[in-house]
Amino acid sequence: MWMLLLLVAAVPVLAQRRDYKPIAVTWTHGLPVKPDSSNFVTASYVVASPGEKIYSRLGHATLRLECPSYKLDYCFTFETDVEPGDYLRFFAGQARGRIVAVPTGLFLAPYAREGRQVRQYELNLSLAEKRELWRMLDNDMVSDERRKFNFVTNNCTSISFSMVEDCLQGEHIDYVWPRVMSQDNGNGVRYLMRRSPWLSFISITLLGTESDKYWDNHSRVAPELVIDIEWHSRIVAPDGRWRPVLTGEQRELLPLRHRLSAPSKASPGVVAACLLLVVLLATVLEWKPGWRRPAQVTDAVLLAMQTAAGLLLLYMSTVASLFGTHWNWYIIPFNPVPLVVWLVCRRRRHYGRVYGFYTAVLVLFMLATPLSSQLDWQHQLVVAALAVRTASHAVAYRRRQVAPTSDRKKAIV
Repeated sequence: MWMLLLLVAAVPVLAQRRDYKPIAVTWTHGLPVKPDSSNFVTASYVVASPGEKIYSRLGHATLRLECPSYKLDYCFTFETDVEPGDYLRFFAGQARGRIVAVPTGLFLAPYAREGRQVRQYELNLSLAEKRELWRMLDNDMVSDERRKFNFVTNNCTSISFSMVEDCLQGEHIDYVWPRVMSQDNGNGVRYLMRRSPWLSFISITLLGTESDKYWDNHSRVAPELVIDIEWHSRIVAPDGRWRPVLTGEQRELLPLRHRLSAPSKASPGVVAACLLLVVLLATVLEWKPGWRRPAQVTDAVLLAMQTAAGLLLLYMSTVASLFGTHWNWYIIPFNPVPLVVWLVCRRRRHYGRVYGFYTAVLVLFMLATPLSSQLDWQHQLVVAALAVRTASHAVAYRRRQVAPTSDRKKAIV
């Protein structure tokens, strides 16, 4: 029965891995194993190191369950599709994932090809709890339940944690959370995505005021934190007796053969700084006779970027459900309003006053950086570039206003 259920549920994932050759892997506990032995079923966390692809930058965590007597050895993994259209659904908050069972040798094959390290840590569960865990995972697969998927709140790690907790019989896990979990969401995301500056930059941009909140720790667990958490946590019985969550036994299923490439030197901070320098140069040239063209091109590019970013932020904050509906501070400097105002009011007499007002807004926004975890210097460099251009236009408008007055005074004299 187990084998039939596993084969039916695993068909889609097996199809995705048809180009891979299974890796030879041994049992955690060798044969023979008696039916009443605690090792009749073995349950373990399996943690893979981060990969080069954007969706694997945080690594992966799953559950491995083995029953040598019945030749069953599967990794129950929470996965979602990674086709181009699925990226769009992800950012729209519509991505869905589900638990699937993959033969362990086949599960390891993609990681072996990528040279990623995979380690296994055995769970210290009773035989009844391990059987219950297997039953729960089987039922979840057969029901084909689709869960909302995102990097932060509902992922491979949080699902694995929930399954282990739910299989306990009258017991609970007393977690010891690492220090990084005491940080707000924004700083937590920056830490977990420290190896991928652009992924961190984009995530913080979209996270909005959720950056200042503290989500439930179960929702914020990442693969790299799994073992640190479980190693120090313990399973507590109703009578107060306890045992460690992990048995202390660990295995290296795959060695690390490929280290992640160093982050690009063109980090968000570097790109933003270069943008600011280009804007400053164009602004200086603007005040020289015959050099207005660079500033005009710069204005067009900045306005297009500002409008595109604003439309995306408005969509992510009001329509998409990736992180829920929330306010995003970056809507203040990045929104389509400046384009609308320019199209409608640019030929009006006092339109130039808008530049002075918007410059003040941008300066106040930069001064507010310490007030929110979402705001950081990389983003504020881009805001500074906008402020430089609006300030330049405000000064030019002021000069045009003063010039006629001076001319009239000369005429009177």
